[in-house]
Amino acid sequence: MITPFDLFHKDRYIYTFEEVCQEDPSIKLNDGSKRIFINTRGTNTQDVSPEFIALMKFIEYNETEGTNGTIVDSSNKNLAIIKNRVAAIKASEEVGVKYMNKWEEEAIIRQEAKTEGIQEGIKEGIETERLSSIRKVMQSFKVTAEQAMESLDIPANDFEKYKAML
Repeated sequence: MITPFDLFHKDRYIYTFEEVCQEDPSIKLNDGSKRIFINTRGTNTQDVSPEFIALMKFIEYNETEGTNGTIVDSSNKNLAIIKNRVAAIKASEEVGVKYMNKWEEEAIIRQEAKTEGIQEGIKEGIETERLSSIRKVMQSFKVTAEQAMESLDIPANDFEKYKAML
């Protein structure tokens, strides 16, 4: 994961975890996985290459000059290839159209999910209210679940569902 902030507040560029952080053993995950967190704003320049720092500045500022006026290393061949590819993609109308279409699709999916979640929440709320009403009728009038549901005009085909929930 690459972040523009220091997740662990130790000013490192790289945190490698194999249950514990290799760079700082006081940070532990203990989940059996291997993860690498990269902080674009690290300060431990002695532990990483100048090319890596140039790439972090490019990722952070997305340009050849950092916010503090420092020039991102333009002599780095690999970084120059990345910058040229990013520029070509940005300039491509086809990529822009695809990006916008994808963004619109995802916005529609998010809206549908939100609507579905609201509807599901309403449905769960109704079911919770019905269960509460069934229990109250059963306790107040000392009747069976079926009798309580009949008195509440709950459809007979829902009886088994509510009995299972009780």
